[in-house]
Amino acid sequence: MLSQRLGIPQHKGTKSFLLILFIDALGTGLFAPFSLLYFHVIAALPLTEVGVALSIATIFTVPIVPLTGTLVDRFGARRLVIFAQLLQGIGFLGYLLVSNMPLLIIMAIFVNIGQRVFWSSYFSLATELAGIGERDRWFGLLGTSQTVGLGIGTALTGVLISALGTMGYYGVTAVNALSFFLAAGLLYFYVPVEQHKSSAHKETQRSYRLVLKDRPFLALIATNIAFALCLSLCGLGLPVYATDALHIPIWVAGVALALNMAVIAFLQTFLIRHLRSLRRTRTIIIAGLLLGLWCLLYILALPLPRVFVIPYIIVVTCVQGLAEAIHAPTSNALAAEASPEALRGRYLAAFQLSWAIAIILAPTMFTVLFSLQPALPWAIAAVLILIASLCTFFIEPHLPAEAIRTPKQIES
Repeated sequence: MLSQRLGIPQHKGTKSFLLILFIDALGTGLFAPFSLLYFHVIAALPLTEVGVALSIATIFTVPIVPLTGTLVDRFGARRLVIFAQLLQGIGFLGYLLVSNMPLLIIMAIFVNIGQRVFWSSYFSLATELAGIGERDRWFGLLGTSQTVGLGIGTALTGVLISALGTMGYYGVTAVNALSFFLAAGLLYFYVPVEQHKSSAHKETQRSYRLVLKDRPFLALIATNIAFALCLSLCGLGLPVYATDALHIPIWVAGVALALNMAVIAFLQTFLIRHLRSLRRTRTIIIAGLLLGLWCLLYILALPLPRVFVIPYIIVVTCVQGLAEAIHAPTSNALAAEASPEALRGRYLAAFQLSWAIAIILAPTMFTVLFSLQPALPWAIAAVLILIASLCTFFIEPHLPAEAIRTPKQIES
């Protein structure tokens, strides 16, 4: 069957979940690329104030991550994902009323809390919907659904704003908000409640103490910070690097990022299916080597003549997409399989802290290093990712066998 070849688990609600993620990502794709411009044009706020407000909102929501893990273990992931989508919908509706910095911070906190809760509970729900041995391809397929939604949303936004002007900004923001309410409703009615099991040991319900005692998993989180930083630098740094350092038109960055997204969308399930014979840790190391190569190739773009640098940067950016297509589903499957069932919510929320930390660090890291030397952000990222890849190799023997290997590998 086609669904089996694609990697869709044969459980009730999985196809609906794919549609829900597509709708969620479609709305996000509509708003996210023009979010700074929205507040600058519609709310008439200076870009510096917008950046500060969004950073403040992000920092305040970091403690939400471990709290979400506790709530997932207690109440189940599905309820938390629905709550997260409703909260984001309310926040984005509030964006329609923003006219000053304090109101922007308040609404952004709503949105960011929703995002933190979503990403800290989403992987637990996705894990519940897939059986053992299905999770690598399942996470890859989910990533593809989200990437396609983001890509279509991004493409539609440019058309709507160009055609409708100010009303286009309001339109994409309103549709984004409604997409979250629609996704929450579909999740409530069409995805069944997961078979949530309470821990038999009261100790596991009290705190993160067992997570903090799991040193191999903590090391896995630490290495993933480097991966997340490196992956975050592409969308964040490429537009600035292209225009200020390489002196090429901004449309080049747009084309490069679009093709990057296409690589992830169309190759992710294919790559994961053909890499299943490798240990998950080795697959992550391959992704790390590709990311290191991508960073070095970006540095080599600096001395190239302008006529060559445009096609060069477009092609090289696809190398990053290839690495992300390999890393994202594999790392999430590894974290899920390394998590004890009774504490999976806490474990996966702790793993998502690596992304929260990277999102906070990436803007400062890039801007400070870039101001010193345009090649420096990519050089530091390359060093960090190679160290993280080496650490992943040394962590491997200390992780559970069922985490680093698929069931077929264990049987053989």
